Amino acid sequence: MMKPPHLFAFALLLLFVSPAMAQQCPIVSIEGPDTTEEKLVVLRALISPGPRTQPQYRWSISRGSIVAGDSTSQITLDTTGVEGTSIDVTVEAIGVVTSCSTIAQLTLRVIREQMICGLTFDQYGDISFENEKARLDNFAIQLMNQPVSQGYIVAYAGIRTYSHEGAERLQRAKNYLVRVRGIARERVVTIDAGHREDFGVTLIIVPSGAEPPVFAPEVIPESELQLTKPRPKRVRF
Repeated sequence: MMKPPHLFAFALLLLFVSPAMAQQCPIVSIEGPDTTEEKLVVLRALISPGPRTQPQYRWSISRGSIVAGDSTSQITLDTTGVEGTSIDVTVEAIGVVTSCSTIAQLTLRVIREQMICGLTFDQYGDISFENEKARLDNFAIQLMNQPVSQGYIVAYAGIRTYSHEGAERLQRAKNYLVRVRGIARERVVTIDAGHREDFGVTLIIVPSGAEPPVFAPEVIPESELQLTKPRPKRVRF
C-alpha cells in the first residue's frame, strides 16, 4: 500500500532541514594542552559555528591562578605550586542565544618536576662582622636580582659558645640585610640549627616555587658545651 504523498514530503523536509538545524547549535570547546611542564599555559575558548555577537566568557579553575585574560576568550594560567596534580578548567560562553550547552571543560595535568630545595649561596665560619657584611652584601644583591625569591640564613653555634649565640648572630645578620641593604623583612628567614663542633652559617636562595630547606637542629647536651666565649659587644651598622 502506498503512503500518502504528504508523508513523503514531510520525510524529505526532515532529510534536508535537520542537518541545517543541527549546524545552528554552537559547540564550545577549550583549545590547549591536556598535559604541561610549563609554568604558564595559554588556553583558548572556541565556538563553532561562530556566534553572531561577541560573547563574554566566564572561566573557573580548581587550582592555580588566572594571570591574564579573565572574561575573554583566551586566558593565561599560572600553574605554580600545583606540580604533580591536575587542574580542572571550565569556561562558559555568556550571551550566545541557543538552547544548547555553552559550557566546556578541560583537565590539565601538571607534570613539571617540583624543586625540593633552595640553592646554597654561601657558607662561612666564625668570621669577623666586617667580613660577614661583605658576604651579606653579595647575598642581598642576589636577592634583589631575584625579587620573588626567599633568603634563608641558617646558623650553627659551636661547642665553644655563649648562651643564645646562634639566635643573636642570626638576628644581627637579618638586621643588616633589612636596615642597611633594604631587603624586605619577610623575605629573610632565619633558622637556628643548634650546635655542632664549630660555628657556621649557610646562606640559601630559595627560588619561587621551590620548597624551603629543612634542617633538623643538632642537639648537643648542655653539659658538653664550653660556655667560655664572651658575649659580643653591641655592633653598629
